Order: sequence, then C-alpha cells, then structure tokens
Amino acid sequence: MTVHLLALDSASAVCGISALRFENGQTTITSAQHSGSTQHAERILPLVEQVLAEQNLSHQEINAIAFAQGPGGFTGLRVACGVAQGIAYALGVKIAAVPSLLAIAAQQDPLDAEAVVELVVVDARMQELYLGAYQRTQTGWYSLHKPVLIGREQLHQYIEQLKAQQQSLGINATIRISGDALTAFEGLAEALTKHGLLFGNTELARSDTIARLGLLAYQQDRLIDPALAAPLYVRNRVAFTISEREQGLGGNPSANWQSIQLRTMQASDVEAVAAIENRLQQQPWTQKQFEDSLAAGHWAWVATFDNQVVAYAVVMPVAGESELLLIGVLPEHQR
Repeated sequence: MTVHLLALDSASAVCGISALRFENGQTTITSAQHSGSTQHAERILPLVEQVLAEQNLSHQEINAIAFAQGPGGFTGLRVACGVAQGIAYALGVKIAAVPSLLAIAAQQDPLDAEAVVELVVVDARMQELYLGAYQRTQTGWYSLHKPVLIGREQLHQYIEQLKAQQQSLGINATIRISGDALTAFEGLAEALTKHGLLFGNTELARSDTIARLGLLAYQQDRLIDPALAAPLYVRNRVAFTISEREQGLGGNPSANWQSIQLRTMQASDVEAVAAIENRLQQQPWTQKQFEDSLAAGHWAWVATFDNQVVAYAVVMPVAGESELLLIGVLPEHQR
C-alpha cells in the first residue's frame, strides 16, 4: 500500500508543511517551513508546492490532508484549517485534524516505564498556558481530557490532582512534562521540580509529526469530511480588562478539570451509583447488586463533579481479560 499525505501547521509563529510518502512499510517525509506569524496566509501555498515538488508528488496523488488543529494563534489556526479544507475539497479527499498538544507529546522519546503520562504545556500568553495530557497505547494515543487553558499558578494544583487520580486508579504512572511554557515562564521549570516530574523537550509541534499522526488516522480510518474540519479554540478571548487582571482572573471558563475526579468506588458511593443506574436503565441493578459486586472483587470506579458522583463503571476480571459489566453517566453530564 502506498499513501501520500500532505500536512499543514500554522498554529504557532512557524508555518510548517510536510509531504509524507508511506510505501512498503517505509515512511519518507519532506518538510519546509517559514518563521513569521503575520505571513502564514501568503507563505503556506508556496510551501505546499515546494514540498510536493521535492517529493516529486502531484496534487492528484495526495490521499489525505492533515492539519494542526490547535490550540494556538487564532489567525494561524484558521489559515491551516481553511487551506486544508480547500485542497481536500478540490481533490476529493478527507482530513485528519491533529491536536497540536498531542503532536508535542508524540515528539518525546519513548520511556521504558509501565505507565507514562505525557503532560504538555504551551505558552498561551497573559500568564496562561494550554495544557494537555496523553498516554501512548498499543494502537496510538489516548487523551486523558480535552485541551484546557489554565493560569500559570493553577498548574501545581493540576499536577497534584493528576497524581492523586492515577494513584486512586492503582496506576503508578511516570509523569513527564514538556512544551515551550517551561522556558516561556521564568522560574516555572524550577518550581515544578518539587512534584517529582521528568522533563521533556520544549520544542513546538512540527509538521512532520502532524504528518505521522495524520498517517495513523488514515490507517485507522479516523479521517473526517472537509466540512467537519475546524480549529480547536480553547481560549474564548484575547485580553482581560484592568479590573479582571487585578482580580487575578484568567483561564477558560469551560475548562472544568478542577471539578472532575476519578477514583475507585467505595461502599459509601453505592447509594448514589444505584440512583444513577435507576435513571438510566429499564432493568437497573439494585443497591444490593452493587454491594455484592464490590464484595466479589469486581473493579469499580466513579467520576465525581464538585464532589457529587456523576458516573460509574464496573468491570469483572476474567482469566487475564476484563469484561465491562456496567457503565453510566448522569444525563446532564453526557456529551
């Protein structure tokens, strides 16, 4: 199988384009870039033509388009998304929308550890940072939550909650932090040493990484129609008033990571879990059945929002495998 893929990245001050060829299990990538965020719109198409020519690739041979979805600069995100849509429509191909924070996680060297959380922090200006958390899997990547925008000082609280969450799930995870926020904010890296983290590199997402993740999406049939492609906007405003700055306001109002927690189910949770089950199922488990399940050694977890149980899952381990018995989420917390 031969796959030709074009990758576009203009989420940062660097506009990068890569042309990828996957043939007989071998991948070759040609890349070009230009620095200067005010010139992305005029530079991106000439860069596309440059890498296609260097790869000796015609437009009609392109099988898919990948673009850096963000978060990042408002204008840059729209440029890459719009160009990706235009080319995809013209060629009749689909698109891979690749989160920029995931690309940075993928650029870190693999660690020889049982469980690794790749924590990515990117400078969002205004004393804020974009944050994502990812784990490698046998088939690619798993996102622990959607990218969020938080204030610099909130990062310490986030890390401690992440560590507590992993421990509550019985996971002894190694947490590695990377991204340009480590150098953009003076003293941040030094302040984070108290959390016992590993430190990765501080480079921005690269277009060749966007291309590789786009190829993975192609191989796993996770491409989308051009009409569905959209930038990933995390920040909903670009400035704060003087009054808001004096109050220390910042962050994204929709980023509710502070309130969501995962932990193992306790006996004290069973009544709330049974109430949710009763709302969701025509033939729900009773409170007694949940109690018996815990006593039998089944694995069970709950998710809490503002200290209220809003979701649950029960898993039965069977001969080295696991069978999902129940899972439920309060309707008002489903999405």
